[in-house]
Amino acid sequence: MVRDDGASRMDPERERSLVARARSDGAAFGELYDYYLPRIHGFVARRVGDRATTEDLTAMTFERALGALRSGSFRNESFGGWLYRVAANAIVDHARRGRRLIPLEIRSSDLPDDEFGGRAAGRSEPGDDAAADAFAAALDRDQLRRALLGLPETHRRLLVLKFYDDLSSDELCAALGCSAATLAVKLHRALGALRGAISKEAIDAA
Repeated sequence: MVRDDGASRMDPERERSLVARARSDGAAFGELYDYYLPRIHGFVARRVGDRATTEDLTAMTFERALGALRSGSFRNESFGGWLYRVAANAIVDHARRGRRLIPLEIRSSDLPDDEFGGRAAGRSEPGDDAAADAFAAALDRDQLRRALLGLPETHRRLLVLKFYDDLSSDELCAALGCSAATLAVKLHRALGALRGAISKEAIDAA
């Protein structure tokens, strides 16, 4: 299969072709499923921690995807990015139903603040700080960890999605419901805020 970075991205033209065919072709949806299943499963597993729940939420994500394709309601440029949004919504719905306390140390809610179920301004879903912590810990830098956790929630969420979950620009746009131009501005501001926070950490530590 052709991928646009030779490792983890599906070629956009290939993806669009499969999405168009998947409305009536089970084999086309099967190819999308086979490609994205490991990525979505990993995305959910890092936030849930429980194997059975991970499998249930992953299956629910693909069931919703198939329904959207078959009904013709899917209208997004990036199928992969849209899947992340569906998965994130499923995670938050699960947490809000209170069936199980999701361990904060291994999950986050990376939803946009919009009509698709994102949190209201100033509110934080369980796990955002922990996901940022995990991202920073992976880089093994205490200073970066403190700086990242001190960022506004919207900045932190974007950086976690990009650098921890490794979403492409198209996937980020779809997951966050914004244009490429808006994403560029958001990322510029988030990285600028992170640089400022790191500088402050360095000064405070001196």
